[in-house]
Formats: sequence, C-alpha cells, structure tokens
Amino acid sequence: MDCVFCAIAAGRLPAHLLHQDEDFIVLLDIFPMRPAHVLIVSRAHAPLLADLSAAVRDRLLALAERMAAALRSAGYGREGINLVINDGPDSNQHVPHLHLHLIPRRPGDLPALLWRLLVRFLPLGRRRLQVRLQAEAERLRRALGEEN
Repeated sequence: MDCVFCAIAAGRLPAHLLHQDEDFIVLLDIFPMRPAHVLIVSRAHAPLLADLSAAVRDRLLALAERMAAALRSAGYGREGINLVINDGPDSNQHVPHLHLHLIPRRPGDLPALLWRLLVRFLPLGRRRLQVRLQAEAERLRRALGEEN
C-alpha cells in the first residue's frame, strides 16, 4: 500500500495542490498549524532528506524560496515563515515520506496545539477548514501564477 503522499502524487487521493513539477508536489496541509500551511512533498518515496540526491535537495530549497515569496505575496507570513523538515520518526515525522513544511507566522498567532485540537476534533471545524483551504489554495495559485 502506498503512503498517503505517494497516493496524492499519483492522483489517487485528493489534495489542495498548488504546484507540481518533476520532483515535487506542493499542497496545503490538511491539519494546518496556521492559515496557508504549505507542504512541499517529494514525488519519489524518500523517507529522509538524505534519500534525495544533492541536485533534488538543491531544487527543494529553491522551491521553498519560491513558495515563501508566494506566501508573502498572498499576504501570509510577511514577518516570518517557519521552514521545517521532520527527518525521521524520532523528529515527529508522522508520514515517512520527505516533506518540508512552510508555516506562515504572525505576531500573537494562536498556540499550535489549540488550533490542531479544534480542527481535528470538531466536525464543524473540519467543514470550515475545507472551505478555508480551498480559498487559500486559490489565492496561493494566483500568487504563483498557476491558476487552474
């Protein structure tokens, strides 16, 4: 059975896709820490950063810079963006498939735990989240020049 990111990359599971290229897919996190929480996911099943070639790792950083610029252009994370890779199970990596988080921040944002609890356990919160994710995806696609 494929991992969830392999299934999304192959088009077998839905996602709020923002960008695709030969090495990566970019999508919104379904359990976001903050609005417009973006994931850059390796197309190849590579559990760890070291499993990617040096050239692909370089392209990952270049794509992260492009996505950070799009986030800021769309009004997210103007004062700061966390870039996070959880590299291995002991680092809190829940899906063993390389992905980089871009988490836009702003002064006074809600504690991440409270946000995650609300989204995960309240059905109304999940429905509202899907509407919000769709709007964020459209806004970010426009910022990337990749409107669908």
